[in-house]
Amino acid sequence: MGFLSFNLEFYQNELQKLKTAPVRKETIYRAKQLLKMLDDLSDEGYIALNEQLEETYSGVSTLRAYLNANHIEPFLIPRKLFSATDLSYGQDAYELTEAIKELAKNAENSTEVRFDEFFSELVDFCKWIGYDKDTAYIFLLRDTLLPYLYFQSKDRKNIYPWLLGRKTLSKLTGKENADDEIRSSIFEALESGQCRSEKDFCDMVLPDMRSILKKYPEAERCFMALLGTIKEKHIIVVESGCSGTFPMLLRSLDERADLRMYTTYPYLLKIYGKKIYSTKYENSRRFETLYSQDLYFRFSDLRDGKFFVEKCRNKEIEKLAVAEIKTFLQGSKADENF
Repeated sequence: MGFLSFNLEFYQNELQKLKTAPVRKETIYRAKQLLKMLDDLSDEGYIALNEQLEETYSGVSTLRAYLNANHIEPFLIPRKLFSATDLSYGQDAYELTEAIKELAKNAENSTEVRFDEFFSELVDFCKWIGYDKDTAYIFLLRDTLLPYLYFQSKDRKNIYPWLLGRKTLSKLTGKENADDEIRSSIFEALESGQCRSEKDFCDMVLPDMRSILKKYPEAERCFMALLGTIKEKHIIVVESGCSGTFPMLLRSLDERADLRMYTTYPYLLKIYGKKIYSTKYENSRRFETLYSQDLYFRFSDLRDGKFFVEKCRNKEIEKLAVAEIKTFLQGSKADENF
């Protein structure tokens, strides 16, 4: 049970629906989304699902043939000038909030701009998140750096940039891909077929995640200590998407926590419901292809309750990151309704 087995069954059912249903605008869009999910996984180096799906059901080729037969192009995979493997990072470690402050100051003083049509969508996402009293907002970096800076530019208090991801968890657990082990709780719950509501989902996922984390006491202590520094009555964990692994992990540790995500996989939309901003899964990687969020900072350490990062040595990446932040914050200044 888990990610592979759930998705193989999911895709088998979806392919059968496409085979038997009349071709409509909705079925074409669905096929494009299904293929985009697979293309994204492949682009990120996760090829097991694609390979098994193709071997078992001719999944990828079937979806491509379906679109081709209807003269429709797949969703494009955003291309970047650089990838992480092309870059080098300095050995000096900088405390995260100070590093962000310096980057934002550099952007403010810069004349560089880099417009991205996704910026207006990001502003709308930030406004949708909202801001309530007695509520702390945890922005899971790297993908929500710009939303964090948006809140900061509006002088919002109780906002926390936490660099929680695969590398952070590996560092704390001493185990590569520990996030996959925790994420399995989500897919086992889905695979059970018993999740008819978010409550059903949480009742299965949260205790399971907590029990998995207990195998890694250093990670558990660290996360509990971080959450313990937050005194507000409510916590909103903000993430770009897609499965909600880290927001759910924090929810398993603190009943104050809830989540807001830009998007999620189609099969999680009904479960997360109104906590999801957009049904357009295909835009999820727009977060990840912004240089300021994807490549400028790299996780270095987590100690004494503080995150530390290394900075990219490539001057072009720095220039692009600064230009993105400058342009995004300039555009958001006109927004007086937040």
